[in-house]
Parts: sequence; C-alpha cells; structure tokens
Amino acid sequence: MLNLIKYEFIRKYRLISIVLITALALNLLIMTRGPEGSVLFLTLSPFVLYILYFVDIIKMYSDDLNKKTGYMLFMTPSSGYRIISSKLIAAVIEGFGLLLIYFLFFALNGVYILVSLDETVDFSSIISNINKIFSGSLGYGFNIFHLFMLLLTILILIIAFITTIYTAITIRKSLFSEAKFGGLFSFIIFLLINWIVSTLSNGFYNFLSKVSPYYNSLDNIAGAGRFTPETLMMIFIPIIGFSIIQATALSWISGYLLEKKINL
Repeated sequence: MLNLIKYEFIRKYRLISIVLITALALNLLIMTRGPEGSVLFLTLSPFVLYILYFVDIIKMYSDDLNKKTGYMLFMTPSSGYRIISSKLIAAVIEGFGLLLIYFLFFALNGVYILVSLDETVDFSSIISNINKIFSGSLGYGFNIFHLFMLLLTILILIIAFITTIYTAITIRKSLFSEAKFGGLFSFIIFLLINWIVSTLSNGFYNFLSKVSPYYNSLDNIAGAGRFTPETLMMIFIPIIGFSIIQATALSWISGYLLEKKINL
C-alpha cells in the first residue's frame, strides 16, 4: 500500500509545487497592501486551497477509472480495497499537508503584522496577537485552536463527501459500464447516496440532541446565547465522528466494487 500512496503523490507533485509557489507569490504580493492584505489572504486562502484540493482528488480518481492512466494502477496485484484505501490515505495526508501549509502562512503573516505594528516578534506574541484578533472579531474567547478545529472539520467533511463521489463513479464504472445512460445513472446514484447519508446523519444528530442539550442545532445554540468555543467543539466532535464512519463505509463499498465488479 505504501507504494500506491507514493504513486499518488508522484503523479501530482508538479501540481502541488505550482500551487504552493503561486500561493506564496500571491501572499507576498498581497502583503504589499499592508496588514489588511495579510488578513485578506488568510481569510480567502483556505477556501481556494480546499476547492483546488477537492477538484484534484476527484479528477485523479475519475481519470484512473476512465483513462489509460488507470490501467497501470489496476494491473498491479493490489486488491480493490488496497487501491481505494491508498487513495483515501493519500487524500488525508494531502489534506493535513494543506492545513500545515496554511498555518505556516499564518505564522508568516503573523510575523509581518507584528513587524508592521512595531511589536516584539516571538512565538508567544504571534499566538497571543492572533488570538486577540479572533477574540476581537468573533468574541467568546475564540482562538487559533478553534480555527484549526474548524478547518479540520471542514476538511473531514470534504473527504467524506469525496467518498460519496468515489462510490458513485465506481458504481457507474462497475455496474453500469455498458449502460446507455450510465452517466445519468451515476448522477442519480450520487443523489441517492447523499440522501441516505443525509437521512442517517439527521437521525444521528436528533438522537444526540435527545441525549444532551449541547447537541442541539447550531441555530438553537446561537439563539440561546450559548454560542461559545466549548459548544462549538461539542458540535464538531459528532460531525467528525459521523464523517469518519461515512468515509469508511463508502470506501469499503468502493473497494468491494473495484475488487469484484470493475470493468476497465
């Protein structure tokens, strides 16, 4: 499996390098506008990186199943479970890599902002000033850790959503490869999978809301005046847990179809 994971990154290292170099160049350019430019970059860059990440992961899997690049992969002695697991692990590693890179940019811009304000530059002052920015903007004592948990939760939700697309693409290629309207069937299956996931998740969160008032909807928490970092964390934990279960189950289904039903 390690070789499969390495193969995933070998195929995309050029794209990753281009994205990182472009992001650094844009950051340096925007920093010329002053601290406001740094704040703008730190606000928008996670969304741009996540969109590029999402498109890249889906495109690679689609290409593997629909183009000649996939023949080499599926001609290896690796099982379908190993192939889909390696792709999922590579996606997780890449996602955490994006988080690390974002926080490196965060540190770079934090240093720049401190220098612009003639503040002392050291690690504790960077963290302290960043936390002050969050608390001043959002209130309730939000800090960099809560930003990390927010971005981590979004990342896990994206990965879970990617597995629904993986499953729909795999079903299209395995069960409906000869069907005249295979693409339409694939889209319908994608909608059906997301409907099932949405139904199960709603049932899961409704169950939690009966167990503890902390698991009420975000709107109820905000309306009750309890929208704090602690209650936000209580919302993130079940979302992360359910998304991991979802990703695992759908990856198993995709792995089974790759193993038993794939038709390249």
